[in-house]
Amino acid sequence: QLSDAKIDVIASIELRLQPCDAKIPFTLPWLDNMERRIAASIGRQETKKARDLQPYLSNLAVAKSYRGRKIGKALVRCVENIAATTWGHKKMYLHVDLDNTPALNLYQGEGYQDVGARWNPFWAGKAATIGYFVKHLS
Repeated sequence: QLSDAKIDVIASIELRLQPCDAKIPFTLPWLDNMERRIAASIGRQETKKARDLQPYLSNLAVAKSYRGRKIGKALVRCVENIAATTWGHKKMYLHVDLDNTPALNLYQGEGYQDVGARWNPFWAGKAATIGYFVKHLS
């Protein structure tokens, strides 16, 4: 009986369409839109790319006891396949903390490259130092 069963989540990942302007997304899209409007109103960050929706990988997590089994790599490849095959996109974007060596190694090992762009309005604080990466999907 399912109600009595213990279910352990061992990993999760999120895939969404996101403007490719280097902004770190909020969970609530209306907050993203509001921040982009504020930035644009003071002459910062508004570009054509802010309206160009692209696949965006986020919130990859693997339970500590399951790490080192290539689960993260499998999830990354799974969402890349969805973005390319099902959605027809040619690029995937993500943010990664450059101090998170295991995550950085995973993404770079899978072919992600630092775009170099950063979301950097004056209120961004440390968020401006988070790496913004892209991979060209085959």
